[in-house]
Amino acid sequence: MKANKRGTTTLFLAIILSALILVETTYIAYVADLDRRLTYTRALKEQTEIYLSSYDRQLFRTYGIYAFDSSSLDSTVFNSILEANGYDRGDVLYVSGMYSIDTEVIRRSVALYYSYRASGIVFQRFSRVIMPLLIQLDEYGVLDKLNDFLSSPAAGTISRILDGGEQIVGVISSVCDTLGIDTSSFIDLFSGLGAIRNNSVDIGNGFDPSDLRFIFDFIDFNQDLNETVAEFNSNPVSMHICLADYAGNNFDTVMNDDVSINGTSFDSFHEDNRSDTEYILTGLEGLAGCALTDFYIFGVLFLRSLIVNLTDPGKADMIMALSDVLCAVISALTEGIVTLPPEVYRVIITLLISEIDAMTDLISVLRGERITFIDTGSADVLSMGYRDFLSVFMFLVPDDLILTRIQNVLDTDFPSYITAIDVETDYANTTLSYEGCYEIYR
Repeated sequence: MKANKRGTTTLFLAIILSALILVETTYIAYVADLDRRLTYTRALKEQTEIYLSSYDRQLFRTYGIYAFDSSSLDSTVFNSILEANGYDRGDVLYVSGMYSIDTEVIRRSVALYYSYRASGIVFQRFSRVIMPLLIQLDEYGVLDKLNDFLSSPAAGTISRILDGGEQIVGVISSVCDTLGIDTSSFIDLFSGLGAIRNNSVDIGNGFDPSDLRFIFDFIDFNQDLNETVAEFNSNPVSMHICLADYAGNNFDTVMNDDVSINGTSFDSFHEDNRSDTEYILTGLEGLAGCALTDFYIFGVLFLRSLIVNLTDPGKADMIMALSDVLCAVISALTEGIVTLPPEVYRVIITLLISEIDAMTDLISVLRGERITFIDTGSADVLSMGYRDFLSVFMFLVPDDLILTRIQNVLDTDFPSYITAIDVETDYANTTLSYEGCYEIYR
């Protein structure tokens, strides 16, 4: 009976242990497989992140587009991770999908581009207007008079008044006491100013200038603000304004020594001077696009000159006198056979003078000069250059055409650049894959 118990126990333990060994072996194999699978997945992810982090910095700074050159793809990181974990480097990494720059990528990039660069662009445009005005103020002697004032005793008196804050407190206090007014609000104001100058104070909302964490809070706020502005720029009206300005100011033109908004020379993208902006505007390449663009500019300048000649009293009198003289000369030469009214000659002379003025201004614009487009007689209100005209004309081009033509230009300069990629590798008769894309394009 005792032997039977031992045999039963042995048999029971053999069955249990065999099952445990099977489970343990299966678990170890499962863990080993899971570890290798995770290693492969991590290697795919890290290799893809390396691809994305190698985006062309110059492309981003100039056009605001994240993209990298697919011709530089390799599997160095993928192989290194596998080798570091003791796996065979013979495993192959291959690309199953690449996504080029398309119109949707450009649309999102432009919206984000103007979300964080709008202030600098506006300041740049503002400087174009304010600098000529400052030059005119200098020519009229206004700045000299202002300088004389600043160096005069009167300016020193004002400066002493502004600096004498503590004395002002005493004066205000005495006046308020005389009038029976509570002086606590005034005293608190100047005391607060002194405290801010000498110490870090809590001005409410939990803000403490001495706590550097507010810098990181500001960075987070700035990121949220950029995303909000980018979303606002994506609505049809804002998008069209951004696209027109982007296309009119950020691509190469036929003008020599041309640069983008941020000052990048287009020589870094292509050797020859190209008329990319003219192509985006007209849809015509090369000389044809430039000729049509020049015709657009000439048409606007001709219309402007025509309005000026018709509304300027001095020019109107001159044109009238010339028409009378021309009418008399032609009548005398033809012995009265040709008798046209003076109004006809007036129209002809007005059109001729307007055409000459427009052609003169067009030549100046094509030389890279800025011309006075609107003036008040004593000061230039608005001056325009070649790119200014192109930017205005861009507002008349539909968004879809602008986006498609921009894509064609970028495809010429960056033929192998991609914005997203799918990578795969084979493992245990299965395919492991990872998709990589920049966040703003998702």
